Amino acid sequence: MDKVKIGDIAAYSGVSLATVSRFFNKPELLAERTKSKIDEAIRELGYSQDHLARILVTGKSNLAGVIFPNLHLSYYAEILNQLIEQGKARGCRFIVYTSNESKESELSIIADLASYRIRGLILLSHLLDRGEVEGLQVPVISIERAGGDFMQINSDNFTGGKLAGDLLVANGCDVFVHINNSYLEELPSFKRIVGFELSVQGRPYERVIQPVFGNTYSPEASKGMGELLESLLAKYPGRKMGIFCSNDDIANLALRECVKSGVRIPDAVELIGYDNSPISDSAVYPITSIEQNIPLIAQIAVESLDNYRRYESIVPARLVKKETTS
Repeated sequence: MDKVKIGDIAAYSGVSLATVSRFFNKPELLAERTKSKIDEAIRELGYSQDHLARILVTGKSNLAGVIFPNLHLSYYAEILNQLIEQGKARGCRFIVYTSNESKESELSIIADLASYRIRGLILLSHLLDRGEVEGLQVPVISIERAGGDFMQINSDNFTGGKLAGDLLVANGCDVFVHINNSYLEELPSFKRIVGFELSVQGRPYERVIQPVFGNTYSPEASKGMGELLESLLAKYPGRKMGIFCSNDDIANLALRECVKSGVRIPDAVELIGYDNSPISDSAVYPITSIEQNIPLIAQIAVESLDNYRRYESIVPARLVKKETTS
């Protein structure tokens, strides 16, 4: 069978060449009925795009790079799911890497991505400093990174932390605890701590920073959380505790240890996570969480590949009450 051309798709689906071209380059501009007709023609004719030829002719591709620190956190996995969904609507595909070793390794990854003439780089890793990111020869869209002459998408972390604190205070908690795996003032997520501590100031409060909680699926994390919970219960016997965790994975780890220890949720301990990622709904008790609106973050990131501007976009935070708070 001779190679199927765009003109064959246009004739089969009864639309113009320009419409077929728009289907591949700007699908969001087409009506769903038109896209369905072209989709059917592509399937029936067995058409496949020659991406290499497209890059050689136009100097551009429909590819974008994404670099995560890891993919075991529910937040990162859901960001990837939503990027893929948003990309489908705009004819964009992703090359995905994880990077947690060294700056040199990450720069090598970015060089590989640039060789594909990517439309842009969506960066969630924090290995590179501001100047190094600004020096990259590709448009950069960062998520949860403060400052820099590139596109940034950040949650309203301060409001999120304050919402968590306000709820635990209103629910009559006696002792307040924040659990995190890092304490880096340069990260936007640091403002979650600031907002929470503002809400609970003047009340019994502990801030717990344990790097081992960076991978909540490790035996070390489970052991660390078990020991932490045991020490808190011994220190504050009979007092209702309000715990705010920096993400839903840490909150789920805390919840699991509470259940194993027979701690009553939410009577003895109230628990709030952050992100409102899928794990917050699938936990043994659905976890109250601060929603980052992950679909909106992904939408802004994908749209910015076509309409790139160097500015910071702040996504509102919202409290989503579930079963771990009263």
